[in-house]
Amino acid sequence: MCGIAAVLAPLSAIDLESCAQRLTTALRHRGPDAEAYWTKTVTPGYELLLVHTRLAILDLSPGGNQPMHDPGTGNVVVFNGEIYNFADLRAELCCIDRAYRYRSTSDTEVLLRSYAHWGMEAFAKFDGMFSLVLLDARRRCLIVARDPLGIKPLYYVRIQDGGWAFASEVRALLSAGLCGRSLDLHAIGDYLRLGAVQEPATIFSEVRAFPSGHLVELPLDNLSILQPRPYWDPRAALTPLGEPKIHRAMLSDALAAQMVADVPVGLFLSAGIDSTVLAALAAERAGGRLQTFTIASGTGADNEAGLAAETASGLGLPHHIFSLGEHESIHWVSDGFDAMDQPSSDGINTYLVSRASREQGITVALSGTGADELHGGYNHFYLLTQMRRWLSHPLASNVVAILLRSLGRSTEAERLKLLLACSPNMPAMLEEKRRFLMPPWIAAHGPLGVNVTLPTKGGDGIDLLTEITLAELSGYLRNTLLRDSDWATMANAQELRVPYLGRRYVEYMLSIPWRAKGRSHGINKPLLTELVPKTSQEIIRRRKTGFELDYTALLLGPHRYSLIDAISALNCHDFRLDANTLLSRLEVSRSRKEARRLWALFALGRYLKRHVLRN
Repeated sequence: MCGIAAVLAPLSAIDLESCAQRLTTALRHRGPDAEAYWTKTVTPGYELLLVHTRLAILDLSPGGNQPMHDPGTGNVVVFNGEIYNFADLRAELCCIDRAYRYRSTSDTEVLLRSYAHWGMEAFAKFDGMFSLVLLDARRRCLIVARDPLGIKPLYYVRIQDGGWAFASEVRALLSAGLCGRSLDLHAIGDYLRLGAVQEPATIFSEVRAFPSGHLVELPLDNLSILQPRPYWDPRAALTPLGEPKIHRAMLSDALAAQMVADVPVGLFLSAGIDSTVLAALAAERAGGRLQTFTIASGTGADNEAGLAAETASGLGLPHHIFSLGEHESIHWVSDGFDAMDQPSSDGINTYLVSRASREQGITVALSGTGADELHGGYNHFYLLTQMRRWLSHPLASNVVAILLRSLGRSTEAERLKLLLACSPNMPAMLEEKRRFLMPPWIAAHGPLGVNVTLPTKGGDGIDLLTEITLAELSGYLRNTLLRDSDWATMANAQELRVPYLGRRYVEYMLSIPWRAKGRSHGINKPLLTELVPKTSQEIIRRRKTGFELDYTALLLGPHRYSLIDAISALNCHDFRLDANTLLSRLEVSRSRKEARRLWALFALGRYLKRHVLRN
């Protein structure tokens, strides 16, 4: 896990030495163990800069440092992430070329050798999370690629005088002066609707996210157009031929591959099914070596700490419970906001558990992210499919009219109208279900020119539950959960791994028909619940909560004045908000939903103040 950057620019356009230093400084938190950069004139008048900051996970020696060169081909790569099946690929390559002598035990060298032998077809073989920029010396082109699910980020910008720049973080491109700070109004509209900017947009108009599951061959003698093409399509796995009986083995193999590391590995353990199953499977392999971590938050049934501790104890795993005290509520939360690469309504929770575990020496952390999307763990999988089917009934329109009359002019009526207007387009219905702020509010309080409605997305013409899965993988998972997981852990120099999103496991789960993996007899995620250990059966019927901060207490308490400053920053960007009114309403309502929406505005305002206004 690392920070990478690449700049291909006219010699007259950029001082590459200064640019390299600024990029290295901006990415150092992602890789504090080693750093280096490499430059070369690759075509007349153009120079290539490759920058790398390393968090050493595999092969802790200098042999794993980057930029890494392939002496046989002259290829050079900067690579962020992990190739989990690197050992299998290395064994296959050794059979093909017995003369080659590896200089390291890193997956980066295997990646280089894979590309040298298989070329672009190598990407079809990789099971991992990655973003990379590779110079193909013989073919005289840059290869840029990102993993299938978008676990690792990569952003790019067109340099004004010609050329391109790429980096693991938007902030690195800003810090190096490679792009302007003009805001993208459509991205702000996305944020207000969904709590996160939606790819390929970023919060800045000049910067774009490189698409997941895509690669590009950029000829060095023709830099005018960047046209990524897909090398992975999840729809190719949608054949109802998956065998549910091998589910345990498939998940266990995915987990085993992601537990390989030369540094301490931990697990973020909640009182939920997904992380509990990972803990049970990991305990079989790691014994008492795997440490688990939970943050105590909430009260009563919402506090996951007790059940998580019981799970860890029953499995013989060392467990750590971290309580959010006054210092952490003030300083750690503030540090989390400062670490955001793009504004997010979420992610601070991941930052806190990451920081707590990193202070215990954990460099690699495992998470249950992705299981809900593949196993139908969210209630709206079934609510939306039932609604879609029900709306096709001849009497549906009459019932809807009666229901809307009974709701009057309430917010619930407005939300229902918006949801019904999206039918039968399931991806659009899903986005509407996940909406943060309503169109009238955005129109009244947001900047002029911001879209107040969701864009229309077409369905895939497949079964409804699968439509939701694919929409979740490319929507909420990629734009919120995975993006937040990256910046929140890398800010603490920690690598987060997500076993449920191993490529082979994802393809396997997509191939299983819903009758074998969907809700059964009131139990969600049956393929996972059957793997829950006997000592933790209580979690199966427990209400799904997830770890959330007490946003109301934080906003009305230690972050009250910081919120007022954030609202002021928003108003400098043409919002029309009154902080005192917002706080007064929250003091009266104590509504969790209202606090959540106000927290999203807080995050956006803090981000703009830090990265755009910069007073």
